[in-house]
Amino acid sequence: MRQISTLAVVIGLTVTSAASAQVIQIDTPSDDRWHYPFNFTPGTRATGSCFGVAGTSNFNDRDGIVIAAWDTSTEIQPGLGPDAYPIESVTVTLTNQSGAEWAVDLTTDEWFTFDLNGDGAINADGIPRGQPGDTDGESDDADPGRPLELFGAGFGPTYTAASWVETSLYEGSDGAGDLPRDPFPFVYQDGTLQPLHVEDSVKGLHNAAAGVTSFTPTAWAIGVPQAYTPGSQSVPFDVAFEMDLGLSNGAVRRYFQEQLDAGRVVIVVTSLQGAQQQGPQSGFPSFFMKEGLILDPGAKAADLRIVSAQPGEPVPVANQAARFALIGALLCTGAWAVRRCVVVRPVTVS
Repeated sequence: MRQISTLAVVIGLTVTSAASAQVIQIDTPSDDRWHYPFNFTPGTRATGSCFGVAGTSNFNDRDGIVIAAWDTSTEIQPGLGPDAYPIESVTVTLTNQSGAEWAVDLTTDEWFTFDLNGDGAINADGIPRGQPGDTDGESDDADPGRPLELFGAGFGPTYTAASWVETSLYEGSDGAGDLPRDPFPFVYQDGTLQPLHVEDSVKGLHNAAAGVTSFTPTAWAIGVPQAYTPGSQSVPFDVAFEMDLGLSNGAVRRYFQEQLDAGRVVIVVTSLQGAQQQGPQSGFPSFFMKEGLILDPGAKAADLRIVSAQPGEPVPVANQAARFALIGALLCTGAWAVRRCVVVRPVTVS
């Protein structure tokens, strides 16, 4: 007589219902870097903060930024062509240090809500905000704080997506001139889909060839803090970034498809939240890098999660035990039909 346990039936139904999807979750980047001109331990620093100095000469508007890269080649076979990776969703999660006091802002702030000339006045030049010739900006952002924004990673002229690593020499403004970053955060220009530099979007630099000066980029994802209480945060907390893959007529989705094809996903996280010189880190986002996991029991490195509808060629699991372990891990993530973690074992049929 053949007997199959209830657990086996649940597992069988779960696997069948999710057979057309694959969840790729990588909880540690191959490279993460606080990209800041005065980071003297690049690639090995324990934390990376995001802040801005919008409108300040000789420094990028988005001054302190975080770059993270994940090697995906061991999870999904690269080199199959971008169309072989029909991505459904991409989510990046960073973990902020405890003690945070920065205000949560989940809306895009227009470039002209920054007081570029620092006079504390609104519209001192008499030109309507955001119109041609408006040079002073306007300090009239309706909500407190500045959003955490995730963008694509552009490269050149020094580095490529394949050559840059977390210990590469810093390229960008460092107090001695208004210089573009490399790597740099970017968005696609409407119509042309040309990559536009975002690091100095308020001052309006580095995009002259595209006819673009000051502009407001639409972030690919805005960071949403999880279980965060500003000023009363005694433990680390996650900030989730879920990509809007439909932006730029699907070019954002294509970006991640091309990166999976190359075997490496790279993103840039920035914020224009102001920072005081020598001020406390609690006033702006500060994330754990992979080297900072010893700082706090709740510390976590940057996490990448991709759901693919029909992966081209997943790397095969070595043996049956590993296969069951993988299914169990997926069940625990909540990405499959079962909502609670269960122990998965081979089913005995007699």
